[in-house]
Amino acid sequence: MTLPPLEFDAFEGAPPAQYQGDPIWKTRMFRMAVFLASRCAGDVARLGPRVSLQVTQQFIRAIASIEANIVEGYSRTGTADQARFYAYALGSVREALAWIDALGDASWPPRSQYMDLLVQIRRQLLTALRRMRMASAEMQKGRPQGRPIPYPHRKS
Repeated sequence: MTLPPLEFDAFEGAPPAQYQGDPIWKTRMFRMAVFLASRCAGDVARLGPRVSLQVTQQFIRAIASIEANIVEGYSRTGTADQARFYAYALGSVREALAWIDALGDASWPPRSQYMDLLVQIRRQLLTALRRMRMASAEMQKGRPQGRPIPYPHRKS
């Protein structure tokens, strides 16, 4: 796979072949996650021996996990399942931000771009989760608590 352009704006306008025509590409947090995941290993390799291999591997895994969990959540039909995977993605975003801190003072030119995109993804995930919780609460209000959901009987 060829690396995407260095700037997210250029990448965003031309989806990779596997996502052309897929409605998930309309989801901005997903586009940002794909961009980071496709660049991460190459960008981290530029750090060289200045940073431990364990830190860089964990950072790459956290970035990849964001994309994977957003895809998994987006593909779920139930709100609870979708929220669960978005919460996993949120945890991976926070983990990736922590690993950026673990890079210490090592000079790494894409650091600010990664932090900016990760913060944007975090905001979008938090907003999506908040909306899901509100929708779930609204659905619960419409159903009497403590009583079973009525089952429609078939007429013979």
